[in-house]
Amino acid sequence: MKKSKVDFYNYATMFLASFPILGLKKTSLAIILWSVFSLIILFSEKTYRSIQKKDKIDMLVLSSYFLGFVISFFLIDDKILATKFLEKNISFLIFPVFMIANKNLIHKDTLRKAIQVFILSNIILAIYIWIVIFSKGYLKVMESDTYYNPIIRNFFSDISEIHLPYLGVLFVFSSLILLRDVFSSTIKITYLNILRCFGIGLLIFSVISFAARLALILFLLISLFLLFKMATSVWSKFIFIGCLIFVVLLAFAIPSSKKRIDEICNTKLILPNKNQKSEEVNFRYGIYHCASLILRENWVTGVGPGNVQKDLNTCYSGYTYKNYDDYSKIDYNSHNQYLDILLKYGIFGLALFFVFLFWGISNTNYSYLIFLFLIIMAMLTENILDRQVGIVFFTFFNSLFFIKRTSYFEKSLN
Repeated sequence: MKKSKVDFYNYATMFLASFPILGLKKTSLAIILWSVFSLIILFSEKTYRSIQKKDKIDMLVLSSYFLGFVISFFLIDDKILATKFLEKNISFLIFPVFMIANKNLIHKDTLRKAIQVFILSNIILAIYIWIVIFSKGYLKVMESDTYYNPIIRNFFSDISEIHLPYLGVLFVFSSLILLRDVFSSTIKITYLNILRCFGIGLLIFSVISFAARLALILFLLISLFLLFKMATSVWSKFIFIGCLIFVVLLAFAIPSSKKRIDEICNTKLILPNKNQKSEEVNFRYGIYHCASLILRENWVTGVGPGNVQKDLNTCYSGYTYKNYDDYSKIDYNSHNQYLDILLKYGIFGLALFFVFLFWGISNTNYSYLIFLFLIIMAMLTENILDRQVGIVFFTFFNSLFFIKRTSYFEKSLN
């Protein structure tokens, strides 16, 4: 076997981690090319011969989310919709199957380097967006930012082409990896650590500015865990806690963020109605209310993937609220991945989903646990696995973490 071929395969795998700046189309093309190359290696190097019984079980479990859509394909009347489900979720099959089959050819440091590529991609993306914002005049942009024209949020979502709660998760994961590297450094004051701190500051300031609320809360919680788990100096703990307090104060000071916080304080648990303005509507309460009504009769078996949105929309039609963002103009999904699984497959499907989700939990290094914790918590407020960026983020890193269990978080990278 030629070393150059194996090296190229690892470089191609690392390149996939740059998906935050590639965009949807280029990411899809990169995954297709990587899959073709993986298939070529599978047969040219006969790596399929090394697949053991345990590997087959791992493949089955880690691709089970996709297999659920395969089974549902024959039960959904709308074959166009069923085909879209399969196309969108193909990464759940591709990454675990090919990575497990070719795991002996993937280098030990490929995971670490892929994470570095991912972090650099997020930093480049953030820098580019801020360059665009400052070119328009930062103060002018901030003054123009209103509830009905959230221009800061629009800049980040339009340029990145990533739904902001997802972008928040990507930025926070990158920030936590950088923070861990700072804490684990033997010598704290180095040029590399200064660059890491700059990266953390840039990414978290971005998260505050486009107001990804849950992502910011998760950063605060996990960074405190890393602080007390890894930092040994009392002064470093005090300084960092001061930095976290500053982050919280900044979230209340920046107008784009403060408006999103005020939304939480001002919204009430009232079903959407014609007497409300847009800023007064608690959209999630309306969503969860309809989801609960559907589950009352279907909590055991669910309604099937092809019927979830249709049944939600039918329930939404009972709301009298009408505006540019009402439930008839936007297909609001369940905004909770666990609710979505319950609606699709019922209680037994949810139980199997947890098996799928926690299959790699024996991998106890901090990097994987933080990754998994971010995903689990983000699923409480978003259908993370309903958008391409969420699917690629989860399936790519989950598969790579699974085959390359490392002590990455226990080692200094300096």
